[in-house]
Amino acid sequence: MKIGAAGVNPIDWKIREGTRGERKMPMTLGQDFAGTVEQASGRFAQGTRVFGIARTNGAFAEYTVALLNAHGEPIAPIPDGVTDVQAAALPTPGLTALASVEILCVKAGTTILIHGSTGGVGCVATQLAHQRGAHVIGTIHGGSADYARSLGADEVIDTAKADPIAAVKAKHPDRVDVVLDLVSTDKDANGKFADVLRAGGKLVTTNHVADEDFFKQRGLSAVNVVMNQTPQSSPEGLTQLAQMVAAGKLKLNIAGEKPFTEAPDVLDQGKAGKLHGKFVLQIG
Repeated sequence: MKIGAAGVNPIDWKIREGTRGERKMPMTLGQDFAGTVEQASGRFAQGTRVFGIARTNGAFAEYTVALLNAHGEPIAPIPDGVTDVQAAALPTPGLTALASVEILCVKAGTTILIHGSTGGVGCVATQLAHQRGAHVIGTIHGGSADYARSLGADEVIDTAKADPIAAVKAKHPDRVDVVLDLVSTDKDANGKFADVLRAGGKLVTTNHVADEDFFKQRGLSAVNVVMNQTPQSSPEGLTQLAQMVAAGKLKLNIAGEKPFTEAPDVLDQGKAGKLHGKFVLQIG
């Protein structure tokens, strides 16, 4: 594949820092990409615009080798009307959001609290939940409440001004059905959301900090979602999301575009918590 753009995810700087699993050297960072097929395969003709995940061989490069049909590394054609930048911004956050709302069984009438509703994953999850007819409570941190509402949040809680647990309990004394926690980085912070869940409620976290036994003991359930192990991590999942983007039904929180040469600085900003939304590296 000749790469035109590569999306930056938190996992990229974590791998660079050695805090997320062992990696054999030499290696190429990055996984989300959009580009063009250089050498024809059984699925894609030469010149086909494609996007997806190249976790094994990396995406922060001019070229990568994509593994067709590899578990957890889906690839799909880019629909007309979708740019390389949009496509590169979509795979990991989009599929994570899609998997999360499926695991939570979000549907019409569901009341969902999305903690971190305007970030890379939260932006997509908020829209998906809204489109399914859910009542969406979204948290932000000093950001734009209007932006969160434009994504489909019915209620917005600014955690820079109010405690989200207290705010939800005050307005929803009967509690909420499900929680998607995209922010908490330790089990104590994550466990506090048990206080806002109805009996039988469910929580999903993307940060692998949920104490599943803690929730089970309280008549609740919790899932530490691993996106590349879900059914949504597939060409079909990518196609579903990309078609929504092409149809104008899904907006992406692309916070910025940077030339490939600035990749180290972008990763440093990610580690420092200064990236809000999805950054894309322009390569081709």
